[in-house]
Amino acid sequence: MFGRHQLVNPKRIAIITAAALTFTATLYGGSEVNADGIKHLDQIRVALVINAAKYKKIEPLVSLSSPGGFDIGVRSSANSEAKPWASISDTTIRMSLDQFSVMMLETSDFTTARTLNGKLAAMAEESFVLSRSKLGKIVYQVYYGNLPTQAEAENAAAGALKDPTVAALTKSAAPVSGPLHWSAGTYASEAAAQQQIAVYTGAGVAAELVLQADGAGKVGYSVWLGSEATDAKLELVKQAALKAAPNTPLQPANTKAAYLIRRSDVTTSSNPAAAVAHYVTAVGEQKTVIHPKKQGIAVKERMDRSFRGDMEISTYHDRLALVNEVPMEQYLYGVIGAELNSQWPAEALKAQAVAARTYAIVQGNKYEIAQVTDTTLEQAYYGIDKEFTAGNLAVDATKDEVISNKRGLISPVFASNAGGITADSTEAWGNSVDYLRSVASPDEGAEQGKAIWYQIQLTDGRIGFVHSMYVKDSGQKDKAGKAIYEATEADVNVRVAPYVDNVANPAIAKLATKEKVVILGQERESNAYSWIRGPYSLSEIKSKLEAAKIPINGELTSLEVSNRGPSGRAIELKANGVVVKVDNPDAIRAVLGGLPSTLFEIEGAGSYTGTSPSVSNGTSIAILSGSGVVSSSSPSDSVYVLSGKQTQPTAVKKTDLMTLSSTGISKPVLTGTVSSTSTSSIPSKGSTAFQGNQIIFRGKGFGHGVGMSQWGAKGFAEKGYDYKKILQTYFTGVNITKE
Repeated sequence: MFGRHQLVNPKRIAIITAAALTFTATLYGGSEVNADGIKHLDQIRVALVINAAKYKKIEPLVSLSSPGGFDIGVRSSANSEAKPWASISDTTIRMSLDQFSVMMLETSDFTTARTLNGKLAAMAEESFVLSRSKLGKIVYQVYYGNLPTQAEAENAAAGALKDPTVAALTKSAAPVSGPLHWSAGTYASEAAAQQQIAVYTGAGVAAELVLQADGAGKVGYSVWLGSEATDAKLELVKQAALKAAPNTPLQPANTKAAYLIRRSDVTTSSNPAAAVAHYVTAVGEQKTVIHPKKQGIAVKERMDRSFRGDMEISTYHDRLALVNEVPMEQYLYGVIGAELNSQWPAEALKAQAVAARTYAIVQGNKYEIAQVTDTTLEQAYYGIDKEFTAGNLAVDATKDEVISNKRGLISPVFASNAGGITADSTEAWGNSVDYLRSVASPDEGAEQGKAIWYQIQLTDGRIGFVHSMYVKDSGQKDKAGKAIYEATEADVNVRVAPYVDNVANPAIAKLATKEKVVILGQERESNAYSWIRGPYSLSEIKSKLEAAKIPINGELTSLEVSNRGPSGRAIELKANGVVVKVDNPDAIRAVLGGLPSTLFEIEGAGSYTGTSPSVSNGTSIAILSGSGVVSSSSPSDSVYVLSGKQTQPTAVKKTDLMTLSSTGISKPVLTGTVSSTSTSSIPSKGSTAFQGNQIIFRGKGFGHGVGMSQWGAKGFAEKGYDYKKILQTYFTGVNITKE
């Protein structure tokens, strides 16, 4: 492959001795237990790419970068130490498994290869471009997929070829490459191996440089021929190879032993001479360990985040797995950096460090080859780039400290914001845990400094919110005495709820410079402590429920919180009077489209402070709030409104009420009459509470709310609590001890 005619010249590999390199020797699940029975874990394994039942992040290839280059080692089994194989000066390498791919195109035109790769890259499977020497010239081969079986590769290619552009560029039947090879011997030096490779490539036979250890563990340079999917294709390679070098004996390549094939990858290069080394590893028991010569390995497939420690490439459930092996305390640096803010009090950071350490340890071998992922399935871990000095110091100050009770380590779950009160464990997952009780939490700091948004009425009657930064008082008032503001610049976004999210909460209108609007009220921008979602039409809510596999018979006419837990969180939801079945109470927020928490109320989508020309005397109006239906009126000058936790409705003038339709137009809501003496905030059977067709979720908190609130820990630290008192407040009956 890297013959003398090869234009792309990756830096040579230096085979290294065991004395030249020391790898971390992490045992899967390896831990020690102290005299008190508390586990100690020096190293942790973090799954960045894995095909597991509990989490899937599948990548056929991974790209790794480190400014000082890499050392590569191989361990033969999970519990063995990585033996050093090679030292590489390349600052970027790609890694993949020796599986099945389809060569969609072979061309001497680099631009054509890039064009096809760009098209394939937008499809379901990975594509990549290799540069090879063939018949004394450089060719570029575009591959699609890197899959466990030939059939999967062929099916992937068939799907890609349905695209007319791909079919036109491919031009001919796409051959499948695979993990079958011939070995043309092992050589004393890379130069000798390259000389033999040049003989084969000059005759048009695909030949590649391979690193493989012999029975004594000594790593040598081998030459392998072909990468075929079938024995028949492999036999054709043999015939061509014997013509090119009749005196060189061929043997089936030993793919049972660990190996590394080195290829030249130009997938991401704009210049064909700027290739990166692409290492292909054996499928099976081989564990390839990548050690950075300088601290930090960036992983392109994980948003180019840079991680401390080593990377291990292996096969797990027939797909590539990438696991970050890192010392526990260094892992926690990345967790604190991802979870909290550098400006937070030291005691809050320490509380998070102890909770995160304990939580990581109690996961055990959750993913068999790893304890945790880098996602919020456990706790966010974003590597070096998110670290900050105060967080690292908090980790160091609490080294080896964990949270336990009389039964051993607890599982110290935490969430961003509890909304003023944490959830009892039964409110999230249905089961009772003695150390996870509902407690008051000073979480309001999350809304401090958040901008004010004005609720406005446009000249066409529509209602929305606009950021206070972009409007100013005109000095005028409308007939009802409401202030009239004007836009300070062009294209000011008007949104249905007071927060920025161009997908979930897009602009419904744009204000022109000096366009005037009536100010109906104001809200603080939605945040982790207090938030608004919606308004949603009932048909939208029905779609969300059905997307979560919650069947709804007919049109959705009512939605209510029919039961609440100790903290006031919704633990049961009814749609059309029927209980919505969920796996656990916290899943309620997911089936409603991803609400920040279950500490919410349902309200009719309308303004409670403005006036509307569309509301006239004699119209029956209702507002929905609290945990269900709320109000009614007879055709008179007043209506009765039941909101929040009121048990008795309040009389309000009709002229002080307005509702919002699904299009954002203010109009009345019609509903059946509920007696003003009713003490129930839950719709009675047969009531048509939602004929107005719009609801808002108004809530507090962000996350499941169980255990420690991160914003609450900040609040307690500002009140003078140390980290131990913070943890003992959130987790009942626990102690802080050394591992």
